[in-house]
This record gives sequence, C-alpha cells and structure tokens, in this order.
Amino acid sequence: MHPTSSSRPSPVLPIVAILWRAPYPEDLEPALVPLFGEPILRSGAWLFDDTRYYEPEMGSGLSRSFLAFQERFPHEIGEWKRATGRLEQRWRGPSGRRVNLDPGYISLGGLFLASTKPGLHRICLPDGIHVEITLFYSLGAWQRLPWTFPDFRSDRYHGFLTTCRERLKEGLRADLRSSGDRPR
Repeated sequence: MHPTSSSRPSPVLPIVAILWRAPYPEDLEPALVPLFGEPILRSGAWLFDDTRYYEPEMGSGLSRSFLAFQERFPHEIGEWKRATGRLEQRWRGPSGRRVNLDPGYISLGGLFLASTKPGLHRICLPDGIHVEITLFYSLGAWQRLPWTFPDFRSDRYHGFLTTCRERLKEGLRADLRSSGDRPR
C-alpha cells in the first residue's frame, strides 16, 4: 500500500466499539473474523456509565470495549456498518439488543465512527450509512468535538486509541520503506 498515492486513500485501522451487557458473547469475535480478519488489538472493558441512552433496550450495567483489525481502506466503512448491524441480531433478547457494534476506523487524523442515524455533522454514504469524525488527533492528543459521544468525551479510551494510531503509523512507515519512497 502506498500512503502518499493520489489514486488511493491511505489505509486506516478498522475498529469496532462494542457496547455489551454481561455475559460477553463468546462467539462475538469469531463472528467478526469473516468481515475484518483476526483482531490485532483488544482493549480492556470499561463501565459504560456516561449516559443511560441504551438502558431501555439493553438494560443497565453495560460495558464498552474495542477490537482493532489489520489495515484496510476507509471506503469499506459502509459495508462494515451494514454487516455489524446484521450481526447484532444474533445477540438479541426479548427487550432488544444485548450487543451494540459500532464500526469505525482510526486514521492518523482521527477516530471515525459509522452510524445509521443522520446528523448535520455526519457525511451520508449509500444505503443510509453516515460517518462522523468522533475525535480528532492534534498536538499529540485526542480532541473532542461538540457532538462527541458522552463516553468518548473523557480520556478513558485515549490510551487504547493511541496504541491503535501508533500501530497504524508503524504500518504506514513500513509501507513507505518497502515502496522506496520517502515520507513527505
């Protein structure tokens, strides 16, 4: 992959933000492998307590965790969202979902998440998928925006997101070295 080519976008690191109610589904990661490949990074779990938005459907005591996957291209995000939406149905209970999967990606400039909900701050893709920049990376740190989700406003995920960004940066540098080009 050639990150400075004008004909192709730079690769990104796909991630899936997972919101779940215990117990964590043992078959969740294997279900994502056909879409993304094996996870290359896994976060720990954090208590999801910044909003009660999902409680009527999913119940209380929710947790958030992340999986990151091998580099891909950003234009695939629409398919990731459609496919993860179908996968959520596997873990549906009588009151609704037990798992919420939000795919996105990390670029050197930020964290982008896909949604089926429109918004003024979201770019519309085909088939009712929308993408937003949730956090941007500037001056060596993750920065929030007015629309950043409540749980992403704190810095609790920043360590994991930075690890993902560093992994992406290493991959892009390796691609440059193997292509013989110098970074610009």
